[in-house]
Amino acid sequence: MSRACASHVLVLDDQPEAAAVRKFIASDRWRAPPPDTRLATRNPRYEIHPLALEEPGGTPCILKIARAAPAAYRWSRRLNALVSHCLRDPSRRALRGARLLAERGIPTLRPLACWKARGAGFWSDSYLLYARIPACGSVRDVQLDRAGIPPAEKDRALAQLTDRLADLVAALHRSGLRHDDLACGNFLIGDDGRLHLIDVDHVRAVRWRRFPRLKRFFDLGDLRRLNLDEPLRRAFLRRYLGDADSAFWWRVQQFWRDGGNRPFRWLLRRLGLRRPSARADAAQICPNKTT
Repeated sequence: MSRACASHVLVLDDQPEAAAVRKFIASDRWRAPPPDTRLATRNPRYEIHPLALEEPGGTPCILKIARAAPAAYRWSRRLNALVSHCLRDPSRRALRGARLLAERGIPTLRPLACWKARGAGFWSDSYLLYARIPACGSVRDVQLDRAGIPPAEKDRALAQLTDRLADLVAALHRSGLRHDDLACGNFLIGDDGRLHLIDVDHVRAVRWRRFPRLKRFFDLGDLRRLNLDEPLRRAFLRRYLGDADSAFWWRVQQFWRDGGNRPFRWLLRRLGLRRPSARADAAQICPNKTT
């Protein structure tokens, strides 16, 4: 099959690397990144590769590839991913999500470009290029003892990170945005000490802003994937809610965590007719991904 050219190219000309990015897209470097550079992710739909642009002091970047129909998925999930991919280009959504967060003052990745191209399959894959965040790891890395923090200091470090997580998520929700995948692996700990929110194709604007309590009810649904243990989740919620903290809001977030976004499944579980998914059980033991 002949190589397909990049299509639907969007380069952010307001970024200083714009010229180098155009040269990179015109090259063949993005078509087949070396497999040994691939970073681990929990979702086989995505491939993440570190690279550097060819320019004086080339900017370290990340190339994130979203496959239209991942071979690792079973056929039903592959079909669902394909439909979603065709209706809403994930890389273009991520670029828009990053810009929305930056406009609201939420630390996040700095996108440079996105485009589409057909690879070995019939459907076009989606590519996102963004500047790499100087970071020592994610909150998940601290949980899994992979951040180089001495064991004696881990509990204190996690408590401090929980407070910073709560402040960041509260600012996100006050700005009228939600993320829909607020897992610990999606918060990078920058070298500047700030937390950076990634995996931004999930970012979206919210409704109900004229009804604060109703908005808070749905905002708490955004926390359903926040894989902290129960004491840290309680500390997170106290910090997140401030003076509004109450047992009622704890029950609300627990409702979402138990599957409230899928009411029928939630009801079956409450009646004991359906067990929690294996993925949910694993999330309690091994928190989400790294990038």
